[in-house]
Order: sequence, then structure tokens, then C-alpha cells
Amino acid sequence: MKLKLKLLKIFLGLAVFIFLLSFSANRYANKKLETMEIAIDREEGRKFLNDSLVLTILNHKNHPTERLAMGAIQVDYLESLLNANPFVEHAKVFKSVDGALKVDIEQKKPILRINNGVDEEYYLGEDLTKIPLSNLYAVKVMMVGGAIDSADYVGLKDLSEIVMADKLLKKHIIAVKKQAPNSFNLLVNKGDYIIEFGALDNIEEKFDNLKLFYEQYLGKVGLSYYEKINLKFNNQIVATKRVSDEK
Repeated sequence: MKLKLKLLKIFLGLAVFIFLLSFSANRYANKKLETMEIAIDREEGRKFLNDSLVLTILNHKNHPTERLAMGAIQVDYLESLLNANPFVEHAKVFKSVDGALKVDIEQKKPILRINNGVDEEYYLGEDLTKIPLSNLYAVKVMMVGGAIDSADYVGLKDLSEIVMADKLLKKHIIAVKKQAPNSFNLLVNKGDYIIEFGALDNIEEKFDNLKLFYEQYLGKVGLSYYEKINLKFNNQIVATKRVSDEK
């Protein structure tokens, strides 16, 4: 008898718990969305996205989030909308128990700005995908011109990373120009000379040679002494003086 009474109490307790849980879930499902909390990473000053643009994406015409009850909000759908945006690297959306919709967004990181010289200009992302230009924000990255194709992306990324990480190279080199297949020139911000880099191989070795040349020669004769600095050959630099300097 005591066992039956004990089991009955347990059963009733579970029934009450399930009822309260169901009631609470139903009440939450019908609760109107009260606030949206949007967090956008601003690493390195990136400003492709703002709260207004995110709200526009979230309030898609087929899913007007701001007017929905919590139970009707499709988190996976909202994440898919955000992740489809070309400036979004990763988006996470979740609902809180107090009626808030929380959105965390990581923006894509551009490493180069590419202009093919014909009809296309875009940023190249760290993940080697294209990022369109933005009306809100212009990124200060190395410029690349010429008939660039996807086969060049890895080499250009390696080149830009080395330049941006080195104070001397970053001070001088501002752009890359593709002259022909497997042939690139580097453009500088001071001095009227061109660096003939050649193919995007042996990049570290070429830059080590260039830095040594800067330190041993250009620092003494000046940035206008040479017309071309050729890095195409292994373990050596071929520099061409200006005609006026040869007289």
C-alpha cells in the first residue's frame, strides 16, 4: 500500500511538472519578440555591416522577425539569411528566455583589393573568396591590378602577408601589377622605379634579397637612382640605372 501511494505521488508530481513545463513553453512560444541584441565584430576597424543593415536582413519580407512571436522565429532560417550576405563570415542567432533575439556576426576579412582592369573590382578575403566593394567602408589593403584569376590567389595572399608584416616592405610597396601569366611587378609609393618580381614563387627569398638591397644600396644612392629592380633570378638582384644617371 505504501509503495502504491509513493508511486502515485511520483506520478502526480511528474504530471504537474509536465503541465507546468508545457504551460511555460506555450506561454513562451506566444510571447512577442521584445528586443534584438546585435553584436558585430569590429576587428581591425571593419565596418561593412551595421545594425541597420542586419535588421533589414532579419526582417525579410517572407519572415518579418520584429512582428513574430518567439515560437514562430526560425533561428536556422535567420542564420542562413545572414550567412548568405557576402560580408558575413559567420553568423549565430539564438533566442533568450526573456524574449530577446541575440545575433552574433563575424565579418569577412579582406586582404587585397583586386581590379582586373576591365569590368570587375573586388576584395579578396582571407579565405580566398571574393568580397564585393562596399558603399559604407573602404578597406586599406594592398591593391592588385591586371588579369587576375583564382590560380593567383594563394601566391598573392602569401605575398601580401609578408609585406604587411614587415615594416620596411610595408613602407615602400603599395600595389601589385600582373604583367603576364606568372609575371608580376610591385609598385612603390616613393621613387619612380618598378620592382620586377616575376612569378609568385620563392617569395620570402626574393623579399630577403630586396630588403638587403634597400639597406646596402638604395639607402645610399637614393630612390631615384634606379629605374628597375629585377628579382626574377635566384639569389641575385639585377638593377637597371636610369639613363640620365649613366652620363
